[in-house]
Amino acid sequence: MMGKLTYEYLERRVQELERLTGQLIDTAMDQEHHELFDLAVICNISQALASTIDLDQLLLIVIDEVNKALLTEGSGVLLYDESRGDLYWRQVRDARKILAPQTEALRVPMDGSIAGWVFQNNKSAIVNDSSKDPRYYPGISEKSGFQIHKVLQVPLRTPEKTIGVLMAMNKIGGDFTEQDEALLSSMAGSVALAVENATFYKKLKQSKDALEMLYRSSLALGTTMDLDHLLEVIISDLRSAMETEAGGVLLYDERRDDLYWREAQDSQGLINPAGVDLRLPIQGSISGQVFQSGEPVLINDPNANPLFFKTFEKRTGFVIRNEIIVPLNTREKTIGCLMVMNKKDGRFSQDDVQLLSSLAGVVALAVENATFFEELMGSYRDLENMNRVKSKVLNHLSHELRTPLAIIRGSLINMEKKFLEKGISDFDNALARINRHLQSLSRLETQVESIVMTGYSWEKRYITGFLQSALDLMDVQSEWTPEIKNAAAMIHKWLEKTFPTRHDRLDLIDTEQFGMSISKFIQAKTDEQERKLSLNFDMESAKLLIPTHVLQAIMEGLIRNAIEATPDGGRVDITGRTKGDRYIFKVKDTGVGIPDKDKELIFEGFYPVQDTENYSSRRPYSFNAGGKGIDLLRIRMFSELYGFRLSFSSKRCPYLTEKGIESSDVPESCSNCIQRTDCPENGGSEFVVDFALADANNIEQKTA
Repeated sequence: MMGKLTYEYLERRVQELERLTGQLIDTAMDQEHHELFDLAVICNISQALASTIDLDQLLLIVIDEVNKALLTEGSGVLLYDESRGDLYWRQVRDARKILAPQTEALRVPMDGSIAGWVFQNNKSAIVNDSSKDPRYYPGISEKSGFQIHKVLQVPLRTPEKTIGVLMAMNKIGGDFTEQDEALLSSMAGSVALAVENATFYKKLKQSKDALEMLYRSSLALGTTMDLDHLLEVIISDLRSAMETEAGGVLLYDERRDDLYWREAQDSQGLINPAGVDLRLPIQGSISGQVFQSGEPVLINDPNANPLFFKTFEKRTGFVIRNEIIVPLNTREKTIGCLMVMNKKDGRFSQDDVQLLSSLAGVVALAVENATFFEELMGSYRDLENMNRVKSKVLNHLSHELRTPLAIIRGSLINMEKKFLEKGISDFDNALARINRHLQSLSRLETQVESIVMTGYSWEKRYITGFLQSALDLMDVQSEWTPEIKNAAAMIHKWLEKTFPTRHDRLDLIDTEQFGMSISKFIQAKTDEQERKLSLNFDMESAKLLIPTHVLQAIMEGLIRNAIEATPDGGRVDITGRTKGDRYIFKVKDTGVGIPDKDKELIFEGFYPVQDTENYSSRRPYSFNAGGKGIDLLRIRMFSELYGFRLSFSSKRCPYLTEKGIESSDVPESCSNCIQRTDCPENGGSEFVVDFALADANNIEQKTA
């Protein structure tokens, strides 16, 4: 009877069976069959290489073929990690499934290992008793529990370099032979080619994804000014393209002198960008270092960096394995940082830094544009508020001036009658002065009333234009129905009630005759002020359809402004010419010109080019008389209401510009001109009004 079997006895029997099996196989297969078998293995690998671009799937096929062809307990592919300087298992399989789950912990050093020797020397190694080889690295067996007795290793070579090692472990039934080495070397060529192709394909795909990400980010930049939504889209695309667990944008807070998260995303939802306790200090953080230096940083072991802000991990629970931080630079300054954290596969590279730096320009531009837009909208709101205040002032003036002026005018007439009846003449000069200023106030009241009556034309035109565009769109998208037409009529009726427009009768005016009456009036007013100017009227005859008081306000206002801006000895030319179906009315002076800072505002109203205080001591049509800035506002509003075009150009006198002389400081006599003819050559302005000529077909209809 046989005694109790021991483990050692069974192990010896198994080894003997392996040896006998190997001998039987070698005996059964002659050299020709060996060659055919090897060719079949190579053929299988070649077919696999052509059937898939998935590197891991391909390597598993190769490993299975190695195990079958060489009758091994396990085999695998080790690749070189440039960032860590060691070899890692890309794929490995063994019969007992021990190694695969532990690959991250089973990395192989370059020095003190057979695989490292094979890689560095670019030579194969056959070791049939690992315990006797000084190059053997026992760490794999110690950490995994998988005992390696025999190994066959061959280098994985590309035309440029060695990229790794193909390893077969523990041949069953015998030792590794040179024939095994030849077969494994043949397999290594296919494996190296597969790795190289897969690496190239991955880089190509990453480049494609990166370009698409930059393209989408650039497109998003032009579709919205909502910065939060824009950053959300950009960071989402960034994480996908770079295959990272987290990413975000940090902006600098000048008030608190730190960095805050404007946008942050992570796969676990741990980073809350609104969290006030997640702010990063400028001093004592890697992000602060990047912000201050303006240079990107790649860190594959943040805990080893003394500036790593560990408080962030404690507050969020998000552990950072590796990260890239790049500065957000605008044309003037650095405004923050762009960050990605925890690459899903391996470590970050310099290619990743370049990609993130490229995207940082788009992000910085988005932040800069959004900030500018917010400031612009704030200014627009302020301007709207000022316009509303101005409208209220105009309405108030129109209301408050009318009644007091009527009372003053009536009282003054009674006073004049009383003084006349009693033969009192001591107050004649005072009464004349009061009458003159009363006329000025009456003219102001008339102008204000005119502006109030026409002031809604801008709002009405844009609102009705919007509604008409909407109705046109409805007409395109659906059949026109009476209900829609009735609704449009009701809307326009409501608009007319809400934004009343002054409906003046259109007059058919002959420009030549009208210009003659204007010229006589202007000449008389100029003579009253003893002005020494050359006034030249040259107006062709043409027909215009426009209210008489409107054309009079346009011509008188522009000519009076020109005279008041021109020193004695100057010239004012008033011309009217027909050009096609238009009539071009011009007022050109040789005055001091308009300062550049005033050019954009002179049509806005109540913005005089000269100081309004001058108006109390100067009469209209005097040089530098000043004014209220109301004539040009009224003319601009008339242009919106009656559809004529208004433009101007001006050249400021260079002597006044050099001395920084503005508005009311313009002297009546100037020492810079040697003779009187010099002054007209140095400055001046030209205002142009472009009217449509009256159409003979609708003159009767419009004047009816």
